Amino acid sequence: MIDSVKDLGLDDLDKEEIDEKFWELLDQRLQEKMGLSLEILKQSVCDAIKTRAEEVALDLPNIAPYGDYGAMLEDNDSMTSFLKDEASKPENWMLYSIAPDHKNENLLKFLLKCKAVDDGDVLQGLVFTNKSGMIRHSFCQVDV
Repeated sequence: MIDSVKDLGLDDLDKEEIDEKFWELLDQRLQEKMGLSLEILKQSVCDAIKTRAEEVALDLPNIAPYGDYGAMLEDNDSMTSFLKDEASKPENWMLYSIAPDHKNENLLKFLLKCKAVDDGDVLQGLVFTNKSGMIRHSFCQVDV
């Protein structure tokens, strides 16, 4: 269990070079301090998008799969299918930030972004955990 994000000891990670080693060290710290892995966070968001794909598709005007604007999806059925089939893959989600939740000081907020949708900033996943690493809530939202 940790008391704050600082207890994760992420300040010494080289944020200038975000490479495979960076992600390995981050994952190791999360597992050591919270019993939580990047894969668990990603899977939680993937489960959330599978559950709510139809609703999320309604919030999107269109989807450029993996940033390919020539393959634009514009109808709800094809966008829903893409969200369920592609956006729900763990490898398409990247951790973007870890912060305390400003509404509940006992929670941490993990923000993930999906690189499968447009240029990677449109579809976001939020995972809220307690400071022991237990997931309390996960959901996806559109940020256009």
